[in-house]
Amino acid sequence: MRQNSTNKLMTLNFWRMCTANLLLFASVYMLFPLLPFVMRQQLGISIGQVGSMFLAFAAAMFVVGPFHAHLVDEYKRKHVLLYSLLVMLAATLGYAFVDSYAHLLLLAVVQGACFGLAATAGITVAIDITTSARRSAGNIVYAWAARLGMLVGVVLGVWLYKVYGFRTVIYLSVAAGLFSIFFASRVYVAFRAPIGVPWCNADRFLLSRAWLPAINMVLIAFVPGVLLPLMFVGDYWSLLALGVLAFVTVPFTRMFVKLSYHCQRGTANTTCHLSMETGILIGMAVACHLMDKAQIYHAGSVAALLSLFCFVLLAYPYYKKKRVR
Repeated sequence: MRQNSTNKLMTLNFWRMCTANLLLFASVYMLFPLLPFVMRQQLGISIGQVGSMFLAFAAAMFVVGPFHAHLVDEYKRKHVLLYSLLVMLAATLGYAFVDSYAHLLLLAVVQGACFGLAATAGITVAIDITTSARRSAGNIVYAWAARLGMLVGVVLGVWLYKVYGFRTVIYLSVAAGLFSIFFASRVYVAFRAPIGVPWCNADRFLLSRAWLPAINMVLIAFVPGVLLPLMFVGDYWSLLALGVLAFVTVPFTRMFVKLSYHCQRGTANTTCHLSMETGILIGMAVACHLMDKAQIYHAGSVAALLSLFCFVLLAYPYYKKKRVR
């Protein structure tokens, strides 16, 4: 009887984390298709300059990554998630009032760093509250929640902007983030005594054994990323590309996990997540610098072909040779 109650609680906690993850990604991706055009008007700068914010966002995710393992060891993992989300939402709200290019880059750095910490801490918590027998399936479902959040966020953001304006999108993005905090705060995470993790290390950050699949994932995610800014002007191929990316998530998540050794499942998931986000962000930055439909489609087509050849000729053979699970 007690075992059944424990299992039900763990299942409920897991779905709360999945909901929080969906809302987190929806909150961030509501703004991504809009920022290049809105910031150009608001700040009077080129779209190419605005595109640099996506590179700053990506760089910030990697800068904070080596410190994540220490933070979740020294402090409560759920608190790292919740406080990162709070600061990220403050930066999100700042887009409504930003008045210079330097401030825009600063907001992107803060948002990117906190998003990186929140997403990584969320992966850690989701694994901690899932039994060993269900973690493989749990990894897939949790990753799917993120991809669904991306799709919902993009569609909602573009539609709301056209009907109600940018401020409304900002407020809804913040509201989605607050609901994400609410669901995550309702999750019970058992206490774990600190083990003295060094300040800076690759644990729960980058899985070096998965470097080749990570490059492959960057190329795959580049395709929806480079198409995403076109959502603003009514070209909807990016939604199809994001849908394809959601399906690619399943085999690639398994690939990353099976390349990891014992107790590296969280590191594998984080590496998959970071490579995917990096590809999308680089794609958006490239699209902002090109801002020509023909060139954007060409860049997306080349990346799609390269990703296919990379998978068939390099990443999959490497995975078959190096997998340990």
